[in-house]
Amino acid sequence: MRCHTAFAEDKTGTNAYPQILEQLKENDKLIEPVLVIFTSDNANFGWYSRMLSNSFPNATVIGSTSAVFYSPEGIAKEGIAVMAVTSGITVSSGVLFEASRYPGRSAESVRQAYEIIEKENTACLEFNASGEGCEDLIMDTFKEIIGDSGIELCGCTAVNAVNPDRPAAVSLNGILYMDACVFVMIHNENGRIGLVKENIYKVSGHFFTTTDADCDERRVYEFDHKSAAGVVASAMQKHTDELAANSIEHPLGRWEDGDLAAIGIREVFADGSMSFYTKVYNQTRVFLLDPAEPVEDVWENTSKRVHDIIPSPSFSFVINCLSRIDYYAKTDRLNEYNETLKKNYGNYIGVTALGEQFNYVHRNQIMLILVFE
Repeated sequence: MRCHTAFAEDKTGTNAYPQILEQLKENDKLIEPVLVIFTSDNANFGWYSRMLSNSFPNATVIGSTSAVFYSPEGIAKEGIAVMAVTSGITVSSGVLFEASRYPGRSAESVRQAYEIIEKENTACLEFNASGEGCEDLIMDTFKEIIGDSGIELCGCTAVNAVNPDRPAAVSLNGILYMDACVFVMIHNENGRIGLVKENIYKVSGHFFTTTDADCDERRVYEFDHKSAAGVVASAMQKHTDELAANSIEHPLGRWEDGDLAAIGIREVFADGSMSFYTKVYNQTRVFLLDPAEPVEDVWENTSKRVHDIIPSPSFSFVINCLSRIDYYAKTDRLNEYNETLKKNYGNYIGVTALGEQFNYVHRNQIMLILVFE
């Protein structure tokens, strides 16, 4: 067994952490991992980061805050989930600073990590802690250096939930970061790595053209030369005050290279403009999305695609948009969803996020599953 997971649901860090250590033992001794990936509530995140690095000094320890996290042991909003890999991988890691302004300034850390890792059967996992439009800058930085390498990239934008007075954060080797992107390149020595994206939406019959947008601000003022909020509200048959809440079930979408990409609504303003979690360009054709039901069929299709790549997954890391988790909770499917992960993807932990990054492109409202053979 080369991958261990640990899970503790407890809002008090000093109660949760001993439970984690107890689960990461073999023959009454702590395991000696090469890599530790963790996620937790933001109240205790910095402390967990330091404690994990102290407990496993020879491991690369990387983590992100999360609103909801999950593992074969359950689902929680407070506490911590940990994945520890003891053998069969090599890793290299680094930090991109000034994520919201100029991550390219520290691009040398990506180059250095890339130069010392095997390129075949390798993936890059990144967590970023600034949701102010930094994702495109971060993706551009990675793409410039390793975009042609064949290394698949997945990651997410950290979210805070339990304690809104404490910001979302990421960490690497015991150090906390709040305007940075931490990453680890993982080479699977004895098998493949698969990266699969899942979408749970379908195109409705409502289409619009963006006629006035500020791409840098991710803000749209007009669809079809009319108030953006008014156009979308009419299509949803909702009041403009209800648009953001209904984005869980009905985000907007567009086609990107033949792929359906959701556009999550972030905020609706008094002037009728709307902001989104990803860029919307002028003259882009967008449409309202509906949930693809039954969603259980979507899950089954994802499982088939994963197993076509890796018939017998050893362990997996799962990223979900917070809106998806909220949708599963609203439709009373969250436990069923976690059972599906447990059935199909080996040992795993999962994180929720405010945005997902898939192969050098920033996305919204999807699931990413990074699977190791």
